[in-house]
Amino acid sequence: MRKILLFGGAGLLFLVLAIQILFPSDRLVPFTVVDGMSLGGSKKEDAIKQIDAAYLGKEVPLYFGSSEKAYLSPAPNVIGLTISNKDRINETNYPWYLRIVPTSILWVHFINEPKGEPVYQRNNDVLTAYISKELGDSCDVKPQDASLVLANGTLQVVASHSGGTCDVNTMKQILSDVKPRLNKDARVTINMKEIAPAVDDEAARQLVAALQKKANDGLELMVNGNAQTIPVNELFSWIDFSVVDGKLTYLFNVARASVYLDKEVAPKLAVKAETTTVNTYDFAETSRINGANGKKLDIGATLNNIKLFLDDKSAQATAATSLVLSPTSYVRSYSSTDVGLSALMQQYSQDHPGIYGISLIELSGKNRRASYDETKSFTAASTYKLFVAYSTLKRVEAGLWHWNDPIADVRNLSTCFDDMIIKSDNTCAEALLHKVGYSELTNEAKSLGCANTSFLGSNGIKTTPADLSLFLAELQTGQMLTQQTSRDRLISAMKRNIYRQGIPAGVGSVVADKVGFLGGLLHDASIVYGSTGTYVLVIMTDGSSWSGIADLANKIEALRSQ
Repeated sequence: MRKILLFGGAGLLFLVLAIQILFPSDRLVPFTVVDGMSLGGSKKEDAIKQIDAAYLGKEVPLYFGSSEKAYLSPAPNVIGLTISNKDRINETNYPWYLRIVPTSILWVHFINEPKGEPVYQRNNDVLTAYISKELGDSCDVKPQDASLVLANGTLQVVASHSGGTCDVNTMKQILSDVKPRLNKDARVTINMKEIAPAVDDEAARQLVAALQKKANDGLELMVNGNAQTIPVNELFSWIDFSVVDGKLTYLFNVARASVYLDKEVAPKLAVKAETTTVNTYDFAETSRINGANGKKLDIGATLNNIKLFLDDKSAQATAATSLVLSPTSYVRSYSSTDVGLSALMQQYSQDHPGIYGISLIELSGKNRRASYDETKSFTAASTYKLFVAYSTLKRVEAGLWHWNDPIADVRNLSTCFDDMIIKSDNTCAEALLHKVGYSELTNEAKSLGCANTSFLGSNGIKTTPADLSLFLAELQTGQMLTQQTSRDRLISAMKRNIYRQGIPAGVGSVVADKVGFLGGLLHDASIVYGSTGTYVLVIMTDGSSWSGIADLANKIEALRSQ
């Protein structure tokens, strides 16, 4: 038995010595701790990376004056400080004379820990740039007022700290000398001439006490004479704190409060407004049935009532309401007269999105005329091409131009004329516009009686519904140009216009028209060959739609046909 123990002990001793002797020299011995960081058994190169990374994240808190709160906490590299532990780690060895000492591997770390401190290298340019960015050239530190924040269901004080002024050079020198260590407090205190905050921590605590006193178990809100408790956590979550005129105060955030109030309070107060029905005939109101107004939660006034209660300026908090006016529904009817058609145009424009200008001239039958805002000036968009077409035909009739004259790219006058009207081609239109001239086009439009049409303005080519309807009426009735073939050529091209979503879609008849569209502008100037007679209809809009134009044209056609 003694032999067994003897041989066993000798074997164990041999094993321990073998482990110690063969322990890699590029590793730290077990249980090695460097600046509080456990690195035992790590390869030295890995240990260097780990501890250098830890130092890289070791913030240097900067305290100014007597403040108990760090004003800044830069990482070392931000203030131009590079920290390396390479040398001290690599110098840590497990010498041969200790390796042959039994069990030394378990305790050698006590006598062979890395010595000295890391190597600190500094970049003064980085430090100077940091100080300038954060504190400026004068090293002014703005005081921070105490505030409140909701955390874990309670209002907690955000501590204040003093501000003041310090000496930039002194601060730079202190930061140049700082040597942070992982296992030590790296705080730096900078002396300064202090400026106290306007709101200290005690003022914040007093506001907390006042709010909690009024709403400790929840706030009772009177809703239609009944008390409804708003949980205190919910109530406090609506509050935004700020300092006004040196005093910590608060306001309710309407958006956050609305989430709760719209769900829990608003339905109990809502009264739906009844519709007021108004009957009209042409421009006159013939009867009215008034509906009762409704009411709804007034969140702003309700929050103000709550604040008055919390500020001890009212005995209770009451939910406030505001008036909901009765909506008006119109039942309209019209006479098939000039007045009735004009009323239809005006009221349609008022009841639908967009700006309208409308002109109607009947060329047969009852010869009615109706309009709404027909002298309103609009950017013409492509309706200006009607005036270019007129001036072109006038020159052809005079023998000054010929249909085979080259105009644009490979197209002659005949092709360009049709493309300009049928396809609303801009290349041809612009070529002809320049060929005639802006002044000539304006003068020739005015010679037709289109006094409010101009190609000379700085804001583009302008015209009105009245001018366009006059132009088309003269075209259809033969009052412009000298040859019927000229008039027929323009009207034929207009009948083949490819854009048919407006008036043609609304009236369902043969239509010769020219549209214009530019941005939000949609115009349609047309001659309608209806079953009850021929008429001119011009609808110019800004912010409407083709479907809106078609719908209005349909209603005008229906009223005309009565």
